This record gives sequence, C-alpha cells and structure tokens, in this order.
Amino acid sequence: MDIIEIKNLRLRTIIGFSAHELDAPQDIVVNLRISVDERLAGETDDPNDAFNYRTITKAMIHFVEASRYSLVEKLAEEIARLAVIDFRAPRIEVSVHKPGALRRSDSVGIHIVRCPGDYERNIAFLSLGSNIKPQENVAAALNLLRRYTTVLDTSPIYRSPPQGFSEQASFLNMAVKIHTLRRPSQFKTAVIDRIEAELKRVRDPQNKNAPRTIDLDISLWNDEVLEYGNKPWQIPAGDITRFAHVAIPLADLAPDYVHPSEGKSLCEIAAALDSGALRPENLDLGIPSF
Repeated sequence: MDIIEIKNLRLRTIIGFSAHELDAPQDIVVNLRISVDERLAGETDDPNDAFNYRTITKAMIHFVEASRYSLVEKLAEEIARLAVIDFRAPRIEVSVHKPGALRRSDSVGIHIVRCPGDYERNIAFLSLGSNIKPQENVAAALNLLRRYTTVLDTSPIYRSPPQGFSEQASFLNMAVKIHTLRRPSQFKTAVIDRIEAELKRVRDPQNKNAPRTIDLDISLWNDEVLEYGNKPWQIPAGDITRFAHVAIPLADLAPDYVHPSEGKSLCEIAAALDSGALRPENLDLGIPSF
C-alpha cells in the first residue's frame, strides 16, 4: 500500500467550548496520510490513474471552514469520514493540532487512524420532522446531529400534511443516515433526547400528534429487529410501512435496503404508499455538505 502525505495544511474554523474560543475562527493544522494503491499511476504516468488529493483537500477545506466544533476529536473524525466514506480511501491517518492551545506547548492535537471497517457497524436511519418554525428547527437539528454523531447522508426535504390532528401547520420531513458507536437506547438518551431538549420539544400528554419543534426517531438500525428504551420503541419503526413522509425520504437514501420484517425494499414500500400530498421542498438550510 502506498501513502499520500499532505503536511501542515493550515485552516481556520471555530473550535472549542470556552467563551473566548467562540468569538472568531482559530488556526488549526492538519496532516493527512492516505493509504492508496498508486501502482497503476506509477506505471502509466497518467493523472487519471492517480488518487486525486486536490479534490479531497478542497472538499475538506470547504467543510471544515464552514463548520464549528467543540473538540479536535470531532474535527479529526469528520475529516477521516470524508476520506473513507466519500472518497473511498482504504485507510487514513489524520492529525489535527491547535497551535497555542496549551501554555509552554507549541500545540495540542490528536492523531487517529480509520478504515472502512470503522464505519460498517451501527449504521442507522433517522426520521426527522418539524412544523414549528420548521426550516429553522430542521437546520438546527441537522447541525446538532453533526455535532453529536457522524452524519453520512441526508435525504431531500418534503412538505407533508399533519397526521392525526389536522388543525396545525404542515410538516417538513426528511431522513438522515448516521454512523454511531452507541446502541439504540444510548443513542436515544445521548443524542435524540438531547437534541429535542435543546430545541424545546414539548409533548402534550393529551395529544400525541400536537405540533412540535422537532421530532427525531430511529427508523432503522443496521438490519436488526428489536425493541429499546422504556416505552419500548420498535425497530424498524412501524411508521415506515404506514406513511409516505417516512418511507419516501428513507427510500431516497437507501432504495435497495430490504426491510428486515417486511422482506421488501424501501423503494417498494414507498411506491405502495399514497404520496399524493407529499411535496418536495428545495430549501437551503445553510448546512455545509461534502
């Protein structure tokens, strides 16, 4: 295996959690060692046969400088994810350093190593909806998901009529594909409940279909069938086979995923549901993407 090295790439982003660190972007230094097979490029001397390190570097710069992080660990993980998932690097080493972060030290940083196998366990699909300031709250929820877990992909956004209680505004709905080291109960407590609390989700015990700032649910978890939490909640979520606003965004992300209980693909399930009231929305949520 060959290694492409990108040394001392200097970027600026908002990183940290102390008050003085949140005012303006800080300098960070990134080093990459990308394992690739460059034997064909060495044989042909053709740029088309070589790993395009310029493309991955441009994508990384765009994403990092448009985002904000509390920890260098999270920043390093996002860079590794980009290389492995989006650019199919078989292995990457990422070093991220904050110059001047510690007195009497040149810098403080972290060095991580990732490969595709690190992102194969616990792939989950979340369903997300809002009808209280929906554009604002959907964008906020996506930002928080990027902060608290590893977001792999997002579906298009759809507008749908309310279900169960018609005297309220329409919803914005979408699906998100994530990777996590947590199990479902841990993810519900540490990520979903935290995001819903930050976005002031209020539950009406008299009306489970009442308006909400955000609604986040685990729809699929690997290819497992299970229960989790105190309710308990079901995986796969029952709404997948009942509602187009749940099934269609999921099918956009993974059309060939076979529902582990139904034995049908998400594309087949979505096609069988009434989607006449569903409307795609071309919204700019201000979320940086790879």
